[in-house]
Amino acid sequence: MRIDIENKILIPFMILIILSIFTLGIVSYWNGYQLLLKNEVENSFQNLKEMLFFADYIHKEVEARELTEEEGKRVVLDYYKRLGKENLVIFDGHNIVLNGFNEDEAEVRVMIEEAFNSNQQPLYVENYIFIYRRYDPWNWTLGYRLNKGIFSHEVLEGQKYVLLLAIISLIFSMQAAIFISHNISNPIRLLVDVCDKIAQGSFQEKIEIKRKDEIGMLANAFNNMLYRLQENRKKLMKITQLNEDILRNISTGIITTDQQGQILSINQAAKDFFTESGGKNINNNIKEKLLYQLSETINTSKNINHVHIFDNIQEGNKIYLDATTSLFKTDEGFISGAICNFNDISKRKKIENNMETLDRLTSVGQLAAGIAHEIRNPLAGMKTSIQVLKNRLCKEENDSNEKLFNGVLYEIDRINHLITDILDFAKPRIPKYEKTDLFKILNRALDLIKKTADENNIEINLVNHCSNPLVYVDKAQIEQVFLNIIKNALKAINREGELNININTHRGEKGCFVVVEFHDNGCGIEPQNLEKIFNPFFTTSPEGTGLGLSVVYELVNGNHGEVVVHSVVNVGTKFKVKFPMYGGDSNE
Repeated sequence: MRIDIENKILIPFMILIILSIFTLGIVSYWNGYQLLLKNEVENSFQNLKEMLFFADYIHKEVEARELTEEEGKRVVLDYYKRLGKENLVIFDGHNIVLNGFNEDEAEVRVMIEEAFNSNQQPLYVENYIFIYRRYDPWNWTLGYRLNKGIFSHEVLEGQKYVLLLAIISLIFSMQAAIFISHNISNPIRLLVDVCDKIAQGSFQEKIEIKRKDEIGMLANAFNNMLYRLQENRKKLMKITQLNEDILRNISTGIITTDQQGQILSINQAAKDFFTESGGKNINNNIKEKLLYQLSETINTSKNINHVHIFDNIQEGNKIYLDATTSLFKTDEGFISGAICNFNDISKRKKIENNMETLDRLTSVGQLAAGIAHEIRNPLAGMKTSIQVLKNRLCKEENDSNEKLFNGVLYEIDRINHLITDILDFAKPRIPKYEKTDLFKILNRALDLIKKTADENNIEINLVNHCSNPLVYVDKAQIEQVFLNIIKNALKAINREGELNININTHRGEKGCFVVVEFHDNGCGIEPQNLEKIFNPFFTTSPEGTGLGLSVVYELVNGNHGEVVVHSVVNVGTKFKVKFPMYGGDSNE
């Protein structure tokens, strides 16, 4: 059974008080008993002395021959009997002359003989004290026997008030002990209760003890400690909350593991990325690759930076992940695991690729412009000469010569058209911005391409989800963009396919955009070719020039737009062209 602090203090106090009072009572009783016994013994010796004095008086009369010795002894014995002294015995060496013990003479004789043999004065026999004196003239031995039990009763009777006082003192002492133990244990109990509440997470407690002794000082010190603990806890909670807010709101994904590679924590950005990437049917397991990089860091104790590339099958593009892993160390330098921070740099890679594409387009455009001018001048002279020769040589009816001249002129016109395309790509005219309805532009472009679509049994569906698809662009250039994209889609479908065109609005960080989406179910684009489709002269078609999408890219950028391509082989291709609603920067 568990004893509380109050009983632990009270029980020793009670034991000490009881022992003290009990010891005091025993000592007081013993001293009273010994004092009474000593007085009785001295009184007995005094009585014996007085009786011997009377015997001496009679003995002197016997010596004066006034009485015989027998008469003198009889007078003395009669005197002693008249005194009525109980427990008085007289022994003459052979017989018991007077027996006041009221016991058998044999027992009295044994006691007297024992006194003679021990020569002890007084003689303690069991519960009795035997006091004796010898009277040599008559060879008498006079003795008293005192019962010690009578003295115990007398001592108790005489000290009953002392015992009563001791009991009263014991009661008051116990009450005082209870009060003292409660006065000491109650603050300690308060401290224990407050500590239990603190252990349960309650830091708003306070000990109310208004005392000026050490316990009061202890309570004040405890309250000060508790106040500092509360302040430090608040600071720690603020720091912890700040760290949690940083980890939750930071755009960088963070993963921590222990030394065995087991995941300890994943922040919100990482969870969101894994959730989003899990829905995109990415072939490679992103989490496994990051955990493998973390295990390499733990095994080699080196920081590792690596850019992982994953194929996004659903959208037909690539995801670039920049991951850095390092050791997770404490302030003491102890390695407790590893930490990985990673970023989705797909947009940055796209911008970098766009910048590279623009650089290549600029360089190729400058080169193409120079070559086009150099070719166009002699080509014009060649065409003029051929036309003159045709007029001279074809006056007579000669079908073969005319066919040859017509073929040469056709090829010269074809080369001239190619040069025109090159010049349009290299040095497109400055856009003439005006408020433009993209839905109308699309309808005009579809009218131009309708015949080709019908001949190849290709269904074109145009859906407008935007109530007001107005932008500030160059109408002619955007119509050329739409025509080039639609022509490429029809070539990819070849025969009996479907092209869906949707117009939507999108609100992003940079404002509102009108998005035109071209989605065909054609052959798709190989992943290795997806990043090259905007390069000049890159084409997979034997009849193509490789300038159509390059012109699209240039014209869209020139009109403050953006073009994005997603493609899956044997599934289809999706072109997204978006322009700022109401012209974006051009609306200023």
